[in-house]
Amino acid sequence: MKKTLTLALVLVLSTSAWAQKKETGNPAFDALDRNRDGFLGKEEVAGEKELAKRFVRFDANKDGRWNVDEYVKANKDNDSRIVADSAITTQVKALLLAEKGVPSTAISVETYEGRVMLSGFLDSKEQMAKAVRVASGVSGVKKVQNNLTVK
Repeated sequence: MKKTLTLALVLVLSTSAWAQKKETGNPAFDALDRNRDGFLGKEEVAGEKELAKRFVRFDANKDGRWNVDEYVKANKDNDSRIVADSAITTQVKALLLAEKGVPSTAISVETYEGRVMLSGFLDSKEQMAKAVRVASGVSGVKKVQNNLTVK
Protein backbone atom coordinates (compact mmCIF):
# COMPACT_ATOMS: atom_id res chain seq x y z
CA MET A 1 0.00 0.00 0.00
CA LYS A 2 2.87 2.39 0.82
CA LYS A 3 4.50 1.68 -2.56
CA THR A 4 1.24 2.41 -4.41
CA LEU A 5 0.74 5.64 -2.48
CA THR A 6 4.35 6.69 -3.09
CA LEU A 7 4.09 5.88 -6.79
CA ALA A 8 0.85 7.86 -7.07
CA LEU A 9 2.44 10.84 -5.32
CA VAL A 10 5.49 10.72 -7.63
CA LEU A 11 3.22 10.58 -10.69
CA VAL A 12 1.15 13.54 -9.51
CA LEU A 13 4.22 15.64 -8.76
CA SER A 14 5.98 14.76 -12.01
CA THR A 15 2.83 15.50 -14.04
CA SER A 16 2.45 18.94 -12.49
CA ALA A 17 6.15 19.61 -13.02
CA TRP A 18 5.84 18.61 -16.69
CA ALA A 19 2.78 20.84 -17.07
CA GLN A 20 4.78 23.84 -15.87
CA LYS A 21 5.30 26.17 -18.76
CA LYS A 22 8.83 27.17 -19.68
CA GLU A 23 8.78 30.88 -18.97
CA THR A 24 10.89 33.02 -21.28
CA GLY A 25 10.28 36.39 -19.67
CA ASN A 26 8.26 37.50 -22.70
CA PRO A 27 4.56 37.15 -21.81
CA ALA A 28 3.37 37.48 -25.43
CA PHE A 29 5.73 34.71 -26.55
CA ASP A 30 4.73 32.52 -23.60
CA ALA A 31 1.03 32.99 -24.38
CA LEU A 32 1.57 31.67 -27.92
CA ASP A 33 3.77 28.76 -26.79
CA ARG A 34 0.89 26.30 -26.35
CA ASN A 35 3.00 23.15 -26.20
CA ARG A 36 5.26 24.66 -23.53
CA ASP A 37 8.53 23.77 -25.23
CA GLY A 38 10.05 27.26 -25.17
CA PHE A 39 9.72 27.62 -28.97
CA LEU A 40 7.00 28.69 -31.40
CA GLY A 41 6.11 26.54 -34.39
CA LYS A 42 4.16 27.64 -37.46
CA GLU A 43 0.94 26.24 -36.02
CA GLU A 44 1.38 28.28 -32.83
CA VAL A 45 1.71 31.59 -34.71
CA ALA A 46 -0.86 30.73 -37.41
CA GLY A 47 -3.53 32.79 -35.66
CA GLU A 48 -1.33 35.88 -35.74
CA LYS A 49 -1.54 36.90 -39.41
CA GLU A 50 1.41 39.30 -39.45
CA LEU A 51 3.69 36.94 -37.54
CA ALA A 52 2.70 33.97 -39.68
CA LYS A 53 3.66 35.92 -42.81
CA ARG A 54 7.11 36.51 -41.33
CA PHE A 55 7.72 32.99 -40.03
CA VAL A 56 10.11 31.66 -42.68
CA ARG A 57 12.02 34.93 -43.05
CA PHE A 58 12.74 35.21 -39.31
CA ASP A 59 13.46 31.52 -38.64
CA ALA A 60 17.19 32.32 -38.61
CA ASN A 61 18.48 28.77 -38.13
CA LYS A 62 15.78 27.23 -40.38
CA ASP A 63 14.71 24.69 -37.76
CA GLY A 64 10.99 25.29 -38.30
CA ARG A 65 10.49 27.05 -34.99
CA TRP A 66 11.20 30.40 -33.39
CA ASN A 67 13.07 31.09 -30.20
CA VAL A 68 12.34 34.29 -28.27
CA ASP A 69 14.95 36.32 -30.20
CA GLU A 70 13.46 35.34 -33.57
CA TYR A 71 9.99 36.20 -32.28
CA VAL A 72 11.16 39.61 -31.06
CA LYS A 73 12.84 40.38 -34.41
CA ALA A 74 9.66 39.45 -36.33
CA ASN A 75 7.60 41.69 -34.05
CA LYS A 76 10.03 44.58 -34.49
CA ASP A 77 9.82 44.15 -38.26
CA ASN A 78 6.03 44.30 -38.09
CA ASP A 79 6.18 47.35 -35.82
CA SER A 80 8.46 49.06 -38.35
CA ARG A 81 5.97 48.28 -41.11
CA ILE A 82 3.16 49.81 -39.09
CA VAL A 83 5.17 52.98 -38.44
CA ALA A 84 6.17 53.30 -42.11
CA ASP A 85 2.58 52.74 -43.29
CA SER A 86 1.29 55.30 -40.80
CA ALA A 87 3.83 57.85 -42.01
CA ILE A 88 2.80 57.27 -45.63
CA THR A 89 -0.90 57.63 -44.77
CA THR A 90 -0.21 60.84 -42.86
CA GLN A 91 1.82 62.32 -45.68
CA VAL A 92 -0.77 61.41 -48.34
CA LYS A 93 -3.55 62.97 -46.24
CA ALA A 94 -1.50 66.13 -45.65
CA LEU A 95 -0.71 66.52 -49.35
CA LEU A 96 -4.33 65.89 -50.32
CA LEU A 97 -5.38 68.56 -47.85
CA ALA A 98 -2.95 71.04 -49.46
CA GLU A 99 -3.95 70.13 -53.04
CA LYS A 100 -6.31 72.72 -54.51
CA GLY A 101 -9.40 71.30 -56.15
CA VAL A 102 -9.37 68.02 -54.21
CA PRO A 103 -11.98 67.52 -51.49
CA SER A 104 -9.57 65.76 -49.14
CA THR A 105 -12.14 65.17 -46.42
CA ALA A 106 -14.12 63.01 -48.86
CA ILE A 107 -11.14 60.69 -49.41
CA SER A 108 -10.22 57.80 -47.14
CA VAL A 109 -6.56 56.74 -47.17
CA GLU A 110 -5.33 53.35 -45.95
CA THR A 111 -1.82 51.95 -46.29
CA TYR A 112 -0.53 48.42 -45.94
CA GLU A 113 3.07 47.46 -46.75
CA GLY A 114 3.49 50.61 -48.85
CA ARG A 115 0.33 50.01 -50.88
CA VAL A 116 -2.06 52.95 -50.59
CA MET A 117 -5.80 52.54 -51.07
CA LEU A 118 -7.86 55.63 -51.82
CA SER A 119 -11.63 55.44 -51.44
CA GLY A 120 -14.51 57.85 -51.36
CA PHE A 121 -16.84 59.83 -53.61
CA LEU A 122 -15.66 62.77 -55.70
CA ASP A 123 -17.32 65.20 -58.08
CA SER A 124 -15.11 64.66 -61.12
CA LYS A 125 -12.54 62.45 -62.81
CA GLU A 126 -10.09 65.36 -62.60
CA GLN A 127 -10.31 65.29 -58.79
CA MET A 128 -9.76 61.55 -58.89
CA ALA A 129 -6.70 61.86 -61.13
CA LYS A 130 -5.21 64.57 -58.88
CA ALA A 131 -5.72 62.43 -55.77
CA VAL A 132 -4.04 59.42 -57.37
CA ARG A 133 -1.16 61.59 -58.63
CA VAL A 134 -0.62 63.08 -55.16
CA ALA A 135 -0.63 59.67 -53.46
CA SER A 136 1.69 58.19 -56.09
CA GLY A 137 4.24 60.92 -55.46
CA VAL A 138 4.74 60.13 -51.78
CA SER A 139 8.03 58.49 -50.85
CA GLY A 140 7.60 54.84 -49.88
CA VAL A 141 4.41 54.30 -51.89
CA LYS A 142 4.73 51.11 -53.92
CA LYS A 143 1.29 51.14 -55.49
CA VAL A 144 -1.93 53.16 -55.36
CA GLN A 145 -5.21 51.31 -55.47
CA ASN A 146 -7.86 53.69 -56.72
CA ASN A 147 -11.24 52.87 -55.22
CA LEU A 148 -12.51 56.43 -55.69
CA THR A 149 -15.89 56.88 -57.34
CA VAL A 150 -17.26 59.87 -59.22
CA LYS A 151 -20.78 60.61 -58.02
